Amino acid sequence: MLQSVSKFLLVTFGVLSLAACASTPVAYTQSGQAISDPLEGINRATFAVNEGIDTVLLEPATEVYRFVIPQGPRTGISNALNNLKSPVYFANEVLQGDFADAWIVLKRFLINSFTGFGGILDTASWEGIDYIPEDFGQTLATWGVSSGPYVVLPLLGPSTVRDAFGMGVDAMMDPIMWTLNDAEQDALMYQRTGLTVLSTKDMIMDQMNDLYESSLDPYAAFRSVYFQRREALINDLDPAQGGASITSDEFDAID
Repeated sequence: MLQSVSKFLLVTFGVLSLAACASTPVAYTQSGQAISDPLEGINRATFAVNEGIDTVLLEPATEVYRFVIPQGPRTGISNALNNLKSPVYFANEVLQGDFADAWIVLKRFLINSFTGFGGILDTASWEGIDYIPEDFGQTLATWGVSSGPYVVLPLLGPSTVRDAFGMGVDAMMDPIMWTLNDAEQDALMYQRTGLTVLSTKDMIMDQMNDLYESSLDPYAAFRSVYFQRREALINDLDPAQGGASITSDEFDAID
């Protein structure tokens, strides 16, 4: 597992960095942020493949997930999965030098873990302690690292060179992944990943379908939403306030 993550980091940072040297066609989000998409042809092909996988596999699986598990338990699963990400969120807050938000993340984790049955209930939110997702892509942005070219990753979906690299770093920082890897509990890792995919797809599926139906060019629409959402998260704003219509903490479903 760790070797796979390391290869992901090397391939992403190496191969995609070459794309940064290519001529860069520029598009813009609604907020006016420039988008570098020199790999648009490849990205569109990958986007189409991902759409096919989503149509024949992920969306039907999510429909079954919704049919079998009622809304309340699905919310509990989402809460628990978010709670498990807290150590990574905490580490990124510290790396950003935002100790106030790091304390909020730690408080949320302790409260939800001990009074929310391991995070199934988001009791911290009941006390007004807001959810703050942070990843290493956001950390790199606060350090002044530009997003780099836009890329559509196979299966994982919209990203950038910076955020794809950050995704791999987050995986390597995750103490739960290290614990399960050391205990050779691959099955539990796969179960967590599968639940994360289904839970995230459950949260964003209706909005994604609306975006497909209302867009003449879904590729461009998803690209714009991705950049708007990332810009909002980097600035510690609610993604909905940043103009992004998809507001789950992971647009691409997998951390």
